[in-house]
Amino acid sequence: MQYRLIALDVDGTLFCSRHQVSPRTLAALAAARRRGAITVIATGRTPHSALRISREIGGGPVICCNGAGLLDDSGGVIHQWGIPTEPLVRTLALGRRAGVLMHCYTPEGMVLDRPLAHLVNAYQWLRAGGAAFQAALGVARMWGANQTRLVPRLARWAAAPGRPPVLKLMLFGEPARLPALAEQIRREVQGVEVTSSGADNLEVTAAGISKASGLRALGERLGIPPEAMIAFGDSDNDVEMLRYVGLGVAMGNAAPHVKAAADRVAPPCSEDGVARVLEEVCGG
Repeated sequence: MQYRLIALDVDGTLFCSRHQVSPRTLAALAAARRRGAITVIATGRTPHSALRISREIGGGPVICCNGAGLLDDSGGVIHQWGIPTEPLVRTLALGRRAGVLMHCYTPEGMVLDRPLAHLVNAYQWLRAGGAAFQAALGVARMWGANQTRLVPRLARWAAAPGRPPVLKLMLFGEPARLPALAEQIRREVQGVEVTSSGADNLEVTAAGISKASGLRALGERLGIPPEAMIAFGDSDNDVEMLRYVGLGVAMGNAAPHVKAAADRVAPPCSEDGVARVLEEVCGG
């Protein structure tokens, strides 16, 4: 088989509105593994969430927090790259002035202040794909799975010595206002990368960190060159990964600029796009 590693974004790629992997996609991934491929979750999600999804699809190494965390099959840390304190605190200050919600992803879990506002935001995100009760239950499970910790003030916690490394900072706000905030962060804060996994968010990592850098580190560890990798994604934070691998596949539900960065476009997530490409290129 040409492709020895299959890198998979989660939201909008493996997960559609119901936030679960389809049976057809699970079967296609299992068939690819039987032919010698390694499946790798490559996501902006926390280490805990990424590892849970990896086990759901059959296992494999994990690239989490947009490449800032790299885990082995058992969840052991291979590498992690935190945001330096000064640019982290400066970004938090800009976010606070802009009135956006923010939380930090660490190896130990998610850290946030303003819990009520975060609960409402998470509920609305999950509610889009299901019933109200299921969404409320999903928020509770998500916070539990991500080992969520509440602090009085996020900026003060970030500036304190002895805290765990922050692998990624998430910012949530009105889609119309976020592009200007992203440009302000890029202009005024050195030492960070700014990308997005949706119109309502920005994702900040240390400079030079992306899903592509995570794949590069994993490939060097496993002896797998980029031309032997296939990657699937749908958002801004997937663009570098799609360009890096031998076959970059954008989902049919991706934005035009994400599709332009890919080698081919799959059917949308809702039409089992990942499975249909894998059945073609890796065998059924």
